[in-house]
Amino acid sequence: MSEENLKVAVRVRPFNSREKNANSKLIVEMAGNQTVIREPNTNEEKKYAYDFSYWSFDGFKTENDGYLSPTSPKYADQKKVFGDLGEGILKNAWEGYNATLFAYGQTGSGKSYSVVGYGPNKGIVPITCEEIFKKSDPLKASGKTIEVTFSMLEIYSEVVRDLLAPGASRKSGLPVRQDPKNGFYAQGQKKVLVDSYDDITKLMDEGTSNRTIAATNMNATSSRAHTIVTINLIQKYKNDAGAEMAKSSLINLVDLAGSERADATGATGERLKEGAAINLSLTSLGNVISALADNSAGKNVRVPYRDSVLTKLLMNALGGNSKTVMIAAISPADINFDESVSTLRYADRAKQIKTKAIVNEDPTEKLIRDLKEENARLKKLLEGGNIDPALLKGNGDGDDDDADEEALRKQLEENDREMEEMQKSYEQKLAEAKALAGHSDRAAIFEKAKKIPHLTNINMDPSLSGSIKILLDGDGQKKIGLSSTCEICLKGIGILDEHGTITKNEKKFFIERLNDSKILHNGILLSHATDLVHLDRLVFGASQYYLFVDPSKASAKDPVYTFEMAQDEIGKASGIISKENNSHLTKDQLQCQAELIDLLPMIEEANAISIALDKKVVFTALPVSASARGEYDGKVKAFVSVKNFATGLEWLWKKDKFLDRKVDMTEMYNDFKDDGVINRDKFKNNTQQSYDPFYESPDTPTQIGTAMIFPKTLPYMLPNVTETKILDLRSNEAGTVKIEILPCNASGKPFTEKEYSEAGSNLVSDPKADLINKPISFMIKIGLANIYNPIYEDIYCSFKFYKEPTEIKTNTIRGTNKPDFKFSKNFTFMATEEILNFLLNQCFYIQIFGEQKHPSPEQYNSKISTKEYFEREKINSQNNLIGKVSNNIDPESEKLRDELKLNKIKTMRLENTIVNLNKILEISEGLPIGASYIQRILYCSNDQEAKRIFDDYSKSKEKFSQHYDNEDGVVVTINGQEFDFGGGKKGKTAVCSIL
Repeated sequence: MSEENLKVAVRVRPFNSREKNANSKLIVEMAGNQTVIREPNTNEEKKYAYDFSYWSFDGFKTENDGYLSPTSPKYADQKKVFGDLGEGILKNAWEGYNATLFAYGQTGSGKSYSVVGYGPNKGIVPITCEEIFKKSDPLKASGKTIEVTFSMLEIYSEVVRDLLAPGASRKSGLPVRQDPKNGFYAQGQKKVLVDSYDDITKLMDEGTSNRTIAATNMNATSSRAHTIVTINLIQKYKNDAGAEMAKSSLINLVDLAGSERADATGATGERLKEGAAINLSLTSLGNVISALADNSAGKNVRVPYRDSVLTKLLMNALGGNSKTVMIAAISPADINFDESVSTLRYADRAKQIKTKAIVNEDPTEKLIRDLKEENARLKKLLEGGNIDPALLKGNGDGDDDDADEEALRKQLEENDREMEEMQKSYEQKLAEAKALAGHSDRAAIFEKAKKIPHLTNINMDPSLSGSIKILLDGDGQKKIGLSSTCEICLKGIGILDEHGTITKNEKKFFIERLNDSKILHNGILLSHATDLVHLDRLVFGASQYYLFVDPSKASAKDPVYTFEMAQDEIGKASGIISKENNSHLTKDQLQCQAELIDLLPMIEEANAISIALDKKVVFTALPVSASARGEYDGKVKAFVSVKNFATGLEWLWKKDKFLDRKVDMTEMYNDFKDDGVINRDKFKNNTQQSYDPFYESPDTPTQIGTAMIFPKTLPYMLPNVTETKILDLRSNEAGTVKIEILPCNASGKPFTEKEYSEAGSNLVSDPKADLINKPISFMIKIGLANIYNPIYEDIYCSFKFYKEPTEIKTNTIRGTNKPDFKFSKNFTFMATEEILNFLLNQCFYIQIFGEQKHPSPEQYNSKISTKEYFEREKINSQNNLIGKVSNNIDPESEKLRDELKLNKIKTMRLENTIVNLNKILEISEGLPIGASYIQRILYCSNDQEAKRIFDDYSKSKEKFSQHYDNEDGVVVTINGQEFDFGGGKKGKTAVCSIL
């Protein structure tokens, strides 16, 4: 038994086009095995050490054949990565160990490039397959029999699909069973015997094509599916005693789904609340990695392998009989810092895991005998009729006897098939595999596409782009649509039975839509018959992206159109991206712009599903500023408006929540399209209750808006009492609320007028000089609010003061849209420079939440259909899918308003002080004025207090000895400006700063 730590490598790619357009900064550095990432705002460095750190950001050139070769010793090309990782996997496999490589990282980070590669830049999977056959030929000559089988599956939404047998049920997929010795496996998965690298290439192309077609037809995003390629390498030979031995190795090569919302510490946020299955697998993987790392550190923690299909199938790879390598891919750009650092933390946790691999070497006779004994046990169970689920290899739970019996029968069949395969000769197996493979017309189609005009697919995953070719041979018209009578049959959300036509007439092609369908031509909604020219981009329905290719017009200088480029083109046509230079936009704005563009096709799909299922819901993407959200990060973020037009209710979902719900919407639609029956049991929330992904309860607290107040008066110990506007997430005025920020005395009570007067020179003139490192106490009061939209009731306020971790909530005021919160809370902070900067320059946010009134049954049963509503409101193009944001309230204007208020107080105080100083000089009649009276006048806050000072002075002026030489006058300096009260500048000077 060989125990070793899971090997971990990290690889950083070059900037992509969006990162370049955003003028992104490089925040990743690598030296040796160390990876360093810098926080963009603070420049704080985080350092991680792995087995390998691969720098693929720069230091390379493109050869004539397209291969990216190093020009710097620092650059890690595909050969370098394979040499470090792939060769070790192959060595372990030939020695009889199971071996696994899995790639992890956010969508677009370069995972697939390392694992699969593109064009001449072959990744680990194809090079591994090629090397197996290079080594197997000389071994065969020595008398060994080498058997290699290939299989390829995909996990999407917790359903396992065989990519080499695409006809299997979409709903159920392959069942996952457990073998006591070999762990979990996908029962019934097609395993194809191959005898050359060419065979494997054809099967990989077939699997990739099936994956693309399935993802397109099911409206699934390929980046949210996991792909597992398994190569079973079996070496048969006779030992010294003449017994036939079999040494076997399973090589698993795993390309995981995009990890945008997964975390090594487990489930977070909306993922738990919504229960969508895509992220369940990555979240479960994070929990498994965390538990295994704890166990490797000496703890005894249960490892939750059974929580998802993915973790079941990776159980051996992570904690059992396998030598395992993980490659984590990261972006180099500052705009992707959060995702990259999350990936690095994940990888850092994974490197602590230990696996215990054994050589899989047994006599063939023993393997057959074990299977016979297993079958005898299963038959006995079946005959007895009392099936104990614990004895099943599968996951029977005892609730369904018929299902348990069926599982036993399938295990028997699987064992019989396996015994039969073991007893066949290699030649028999190979002949059968060749016969079953038959003749594939895929290669012929790709060959014809070199000369015939055609449509080729564009996919979010670059490795899947170009895997579908639709030939446009022959003259005349070809109809496009869902119907089987169409010459070009497309499936997917938003595809009509008869969607459009492509016509060839005298060597020219033109495209036309039918039945008011949606076809985008180079990003613009098609409205009439239009010529097709080489490299035109087409979008059919919500999710079918294609490129028109005319080989007669092709050249080596043709640009390579990516999914990202097609999306940006649509963004420009819809107005999300300015057609002018975007240099005036901040990085946060550019990132939000990219998020909105990525959301567009999914918003369209969600709306198309809503129409198909008549859900009476309209989805719209919306950019929301930090001030509208009431958050201090300063970022503009993409939200999704969800409006039920029948009830008038509206919610704003975070992007992650929408994406999770969208998975279930798509699955619901696919169920409906399959047989008209929706299996509602699989749509469950965190309480395991069935739910409708289109529905949100009116009782769900909804952010009505945000009130902002600038606390600049507080460091000057002045109260701020204001009726503040409430800004909704569209930046419209949603209401008002009375907010008070009141400086407090040591007992926590707001200063009275008397205390202001008595404070004298202790009042603050320069906060950064007078308050630094001293406690500052104040009270926040929230009073009467007026919410303009009467649909809201049960309203409360919520806020965090600056960086305080605790969220503070008022009481919920029920049954009215004009709540009086009568809320007050005291705070005491040490006046650090950071706190003072916030109070003097930043905005304080209070978020207002409310529940919406329950609609009447008549509203829920609106007679207008979703389709009719969309047609009536003309929601039929991408221009309608981005919500409009108002600029009625400008946070800078609100800040200026408070600045003016403070300056007005300062000016009034200054004017009153000058008047009062002149008054006391008049009262003095040439007699001395005590310094204490001058100071009291300088800090006097109202007329009543001034009168008291004058009265006090009048009564006691004869008692003063000479304090100022009145003949020379009195000069007082106020805010650096000298004021002459008397006979000139020879007098003594009282120096003070006035607010």
